[in-house]
Amino acid sequence: MLKGLLKNEFIKLFAKKKTYIILVLFIVLSGILVAVNEQSENNYLKYNSPEYMIENLELQIQSQKEYIAGLEQDRNLNSEDNEEITEANDYLAYLEQELSATRLANENQDGHSWSEDIKAQIEEMQNSMGSNPDKASEAYYSREIERLQLYLDNDIPLDESYYNTGINYYIRNLTMVAASFLAFGLILFNADCVSNEYNPGTLKFLLIQPVSRIKVLLSKYITMLFSSFGLIMITQFLFYVGVGIVKGFGSFNRPVLVGTKYEFIMENGKKLLSEIAGSGYYIPLYRYLLYAIFFQALFILVMVTFIFMISTIFKSSIISMTVTISTLLGSNIIYMLSTTYRKISPFIFLHFSDIESIISGDIVSQSGSLLFTYRTVILVSLVSAAVFLGTSLIVFKKRDIQI
Repeated sequence: MLKGLLKNEFIKLFAKKKTYIILVLFIVLSGILVAVNEQSENNYLKYNSPEYMIENLELQIQSQKEYIAGLEQDRNLNSEDNEEITEANDYLAYLEQELSATRLANENQDGHSWSEDIKAQIEEMQNSMGSNPDKASEAYYSREIERLQLYLDNDIPLDESYYNTGINYYIRNLTMVAASFLAFGLILFNADCVSNEYNPGTLKFLLIQPVSRIKVLLSKYITMLFSSFGLIMITQFLFYVGVGIVKGFGSFNRPVLVGTKYEFIMENGKKLLSEIAGSGYYIPLYRYLLYAIFFQALFILVMVTFIFMISTIFKSSIISMTVTISTLLGSNIIYMLSTTYRKISPFIFLHFSDIESIISGDIVSQSGSLLFTYRTVILVSLVSAAVFLGTSLIVFKKRDIQI
């Protein structure tokens, strides 16, 4: 019987115009992100090309010469003005030296390898680390050397992250969409899933059938959950494949820093949150991608279950949508205004959409709570989803059949 109920719910879902409108909007959003990433790649290539750097240095040199000429034409020069002219000439000499070096590098670029640049950076950092006994600096240089060595070992150029490759697009879609649009999209898609059927009486027709209320409600919940997972994650995957075919899939082994740790320290009589020097570790990009997919799926699970509960409690679709949107907006506003609220945000699932900060560990710095960890996010999400679903089933089971 549950199979028949599920089939009926999916038929009703895909008979709604709203389903296709929201799907098209998400496709358009994903397409816009492709265009934005492509423009970012073009800008990076433009502003980091030797031709642009040479042109920019030439313009700076011309501007500096005009500035010096203006100073020298002043007949009322004092000692401070002469010192300013000297400094301006020194800066002009520096710009001309940079221009010569850039031109020389441009002429010899055919015989130059990006791996040589990485080796040079590693050597420079090793020298800096040896001459600087400071523990924080040593930890920073050690971590940077490790990162550069991973690029070198895996034969990955340093500018790989700036290209609009398949995996770069996939990760940006996961992190940006989850942080900015996912919660609102889920509300628009699911807020009326149960409440919409109270007024027309279609729910009453279902309840008089020889099937338990629990199965009726579970069929709606399963439909909500799987349709939300499918429409979002399949669209993201298809765009990833499309971008990968056109632009290349990119390197799956690029190192990404995650798991940064923080601690409270006393500074000038104040208790401040500070990053533990050298904390965190590098993982390959494919593992980072799997983490991002997992945390997005977890957020979809708990958010859909919350929306489902609200839609079950209220008999009006308008009220259901108003309550869910107000809750989301209100929690975000309070998060920005109240440091006390931010400290308890690890226990409120509405703040689990910033996937990038959760994986990197930076969410601790943003919230001011050391409890904002992977384990907390997973545990709170699962417990919240169970509570929301249980509440929905209890409310619906006890509801008067005269809808």
